[in-house]
Amino acid sequence: MKKILIIISIYVFININIYSKIWNPYIGAFNGHYDLSVGMHVWSDKLDFRNLQLRTTFDILPGFRFNSLIRTNKEFNEIETFEPVFDEIYLERYFFNKFNENRLAFSLKIGNIRYLRFPEPDIISQFDQVPGTEDLRYESAKTGYKGILLTIEYNTKYNIGIHSTYLDNFNIKKEDNFIEKYIYLKKYFKYINFESRYGYMQLRHPVGKIIRGPSPYQLGASGKGYNVYLGSEYKGYRAGIFYENLYDKKYKVNDIRTGILVQFADSKVTQALGSVRFDYTRNPEGFGITIPILHGNIGNIQKDIPKNSKLVGEIYAYRTITYWQNGQGRNFYEHRINYWGDVESKDLIVVMEEKPWYLKIESLVSPHTEIKTKEDIVDWERDRQGPAELRQEVIYKFYKK
Repeated sequence: MKKILIIISIYVFININIYSKIWNPYIGAFNGHYDLSVGMHVWSDKLDFRNLQLRTTFDILPGFRFNSLIRTNKEFNEIETFEPVFDEIYLERYFFNKFNENRLAFSLKIGNIRYLRFPEPDIISQFDQVPGTEDLRYESAKTGYKGILLTIEYNTKYNIGIHSTYLDNFNIKKEDNFIEKYIYLKKYFKYINFESRYGYMQLRHPVGKIIRGPSPYQLGASGKGYNVYLGSEYKGYRAGIFYENLYDKKYKVNDIRTGILVQFADSKVTQALGSVRFDYTRNPEGFGITIPILHGNIGNIQKDIPKNSKLVGEIYAYRTITYWQNGQGRNFYEHRINYWGDVESKDLIVVMEEKPWYLKIESLVSPHTEIKTKEDIVDWERDRQGPAELRQEVIYKFYKK
């Protein structure tokens, strides 16, 4: 099975461009952007600078792009030492095929990756645990996903689909290299949202009274089970509850979690929080922020609309950064989700329109399942984990003279 998947992936990686129905997102050779920033952690008795990082991403060919995020060192709370390391560095081959309101999405990444969501986050994925900072604090810890990461999703017009994520990290022999392998159902009504998955999904870090193996517990293992989300939506705001039950085969236990999600609409307040990646952290306690230093375009992307030109097409995208409980964002991904018109001709001029970053969601997940008393609430909150997500909407506009 493993060899067959690798052979198919390599074949598709090289030859898929011959199919005209397939959309290979592309904004021009070596067009992209870069971003330089530094983090701060502030409390009454401390001021630490940390996580000085340079983010770079650019296209190479239609459906091929490069992404990297380099930090000054592997220290958790300082930037004085200069020993650069890559939090992320990978080449991605990806494409979409839409037909009769159905969609096939394909992504093959090779390198060091810290973000799984593809083709775009659904609501349940916003509860997913993301790689944290254990590798900055423990010598034996490893975070992220290194190797070949293959993600394939087929979504029908009824919002019933199949999703799989396969990781070959070359060094670690596992019985099953699938991090995710499940079927799903999504139903979105005017005010009510429902999502559910059944199959194999990624297990989370043990927290609270859960003890499984030595700490830290590396991400990448999967367990069979199901999860369900039910919530409401109004004018861009969402709130809902989450339940998950996965079987941990290694330790022969059911890992049951409950969660709460709050999603914010784009506003002046969420933009202010998103512009500095504001986050309250509990361990160590304080406020985490990230200060932008330098941001710019790479290649021939224009800032202004060229004179005597006509708009002939657009690509709609949004950028995502997720961070774990200590407020350090160590990943980045640009989801290109749709387009219209001519975005492929060689003589087109690309203009990029960037909207402000904003705080998109706060989601809490806890190993406690009963909330009957005040003590239950205290226990639930004490042992909860809290992934957060920042988002920036982007439009690539294609002009022709």
